Amino acid sequence: MNGDNTLKEKIKEIREELKQNGLLKKNMPDWVMDYDKHDINNHQEFADWLQFVYLPNILEESEDPRTGFPKSYVALQANKFFSKDVGKGKLLQLLIELDSLL
Repeated sequence: MNGDNTLKEKIKEIREELKQNGLLKKNMPDWVMDYDKHDINNHQEFADWLQFVYLPNILEESEDPRTGFPKSYVALQANKFFSKDVGKGKLLQLLIELDSLL
């Protein structure tokens, strides 16, 4: 990994882009507490999963040097929900950059 600060900055950029696109929420949806049993069906649910599950877990794992990141490609998953919306292009680019840091 390229360093905690780089990772934290990238996550900050992603959160800001979620906010710019009106996808950032203040309150966690109820389904997030049991997210492994929930099928994500639309871009808002995917954004919620990013905000409340994926990004916090990456931050937590990055603070423990013993944790090895399983290689995941969140940008590929995001493409399924955001690819038809040209306005989400920057968000997709940031997620590609995040994938490259892990």
